[in-house]
Amino acid sequence: MNQIARTFILVGLIVIFLLAMHFMPKLSIGETDLRRVNILSDILPEVYEDDLDAIPALPEVPQPITSATVSRAMADTAAATQGDQPQTAAIGDLEPMPMPPTGPDSSVQAVVPVAVVSDSAAQGVTPILDYSQGQAGGMYHFYQALAQARQMNRPVRVAYYGDSFIEGDIFTADLRELLQDQFGGNGVGWVDCASQVHGFRTTVNHNFSGISEYEVVKHPFSHQNQGIAQRYFTVGDAARINYKGTKVRRHLNEWDKATFYLRTSGGLTLRTVVNGDTTLVDTVGGSQNLQTVNCVASQVFGGDSVHQHRGLKSLQYSFANVGSGTLLYGVALEPLHGVVVDNFSMRGSAGYSLQQIPAATLAQFAAQRPYDLIVVHFGLNVANNRQGNYSAYAKQMGQAIDHLHRAYPKASILVVSMPDRDQRTDAGLRTMKGVEALVAYQQIMASDHGVSFFNLFQAMGGRESMKGLVDRGLANKDYTHINFKGGRHLARLLFDGLMAGYRSYGF
Repeated sequence: MNQIARTFILVGLIVIFLLAMHFMPKLSIGETDLRRVNILSDILPEVYEDDLDAIPALPEVPQPITSATVSRAMADTAAATQGDQPQTAAIGDLEPMPMPPTGPDSSVQAVVPVAVVSDSAAQGVTPILDYSQGQAGGMYHFYQALAQARQMNRPVRVAYYGDSFIEGDIFTADLRELLQDQFGGNGVGWVDCASQVHGFRTTVNHNFSGISEYEVVKHPFSHQNQGIAQRYFTVGDAARINYKGTKVRRHLNEWDKATFYLRTSGGLTLRTVVNGDTTLVDTVGGSQNLQTVNCVASQVFGGDSVHQHRGLKSLQYSFANVGSGTLLYGVALEPLHGVVVDNFSMRGSAGYSLQQIPAATLAQFAAQRPYDLIVVHFGLNVANNRQGNYSAYAKQMGQAIDHLHRAYPKASILVVSMPDRDQRTDAGLRTMKGVEALVAYQQIMASDHGVSFFNLFQAMGGRESMKGLVDRGLANKDYTHINFKGGRHLARLLFDGLMAGYRSYGF
């Protein structure tokens, strides 16, 4: 039999197999319905039945305590309980927002649960809903950190976890820029040692060779080896990694400090060329714990009048004498003061794999790299048009949130809902039916776990708003993913919500 005939036979067998799967009955695991195979999905539209009875009745979403209900007297009370903070305060030492006293003798207005931030709603701003009841995990820690951003002895850090919606630093690039415009700071934050989308990501010039990548959504993968970005990298003596600033966004052309995160039991030699003209050589000894190699502009170039404003613009890392058990994680390019936002995107992730990051690893990163706000923004790989009950997913994702909260007990945690996602139907382009149900479950999840929630689906316009973005050239024609222009638009919506909350606390 010739090769052409074998090819046609193989294609025919595959088509028969897919057709057989297409006609299989709907399968489910627990309460989660599996997606059906539809090999004609790009040709035949889905039948859109706007049948709310198909979605199980959702529990009532508790009313949040929003920042608009917090009086200035409450903020003064919080400050009084903490004492005077030094100008170089370590924000990790700040206490959670205390609940206000109540009763007839109280001079502080009690917090009244309401559903919206009144002054923001009038301006069309979608508010951040805080379900923390004044405990750790709510937004107060982040807002207090922002208020001290220019005086702290480290930058205010935001960890932004998400799926392909933020891949390539879409959305987070503009959120970072807006925060740095307002509160100072420079640098792109965390960058993996290697990346499949390094050519697509424009906020840092990044190239590498001799690096092997392992990530949680692919096999093989060791959960015990992973770092905070759910990836790890192996390296040999011939490997190199280059980072260079860019001007596609403000504040990214240079930065104050670079921190290389790694772990090596056998040790290695790290050679760093800074700005193309200064070479540093660090010998890293063996350890089973997280290790860092720092490069600070003021230490490299000195602090005299000639070099005091010179920052880091490029870094070239090379390796020698790489011992056994060496794992690389990433490099953080950040300011000494101000704000930085780390993009932790993971294509294909539903988010709940965050609970598999070893607790000891998270604890070591928390000690070396504390975060003031942790954002979890998932859903594109969860929502589907045949499922209305996402309680099983919310339970798993809630466990991931608790896992992060235990590692960063004082950090604010914000759940950002999935965006609108549209699909072709016999009635035209419509919002995928499972989207609104998942958004509701995400809000309930935030309430159940005492963290905050931002309804991105609502903020961007609700049903069929993704189609509107596509029509305006702000999203791709898969009606699922935004482009860089769309990222700028949506980042402003989240930023406005954050700033409305910040101002309402009186900072």
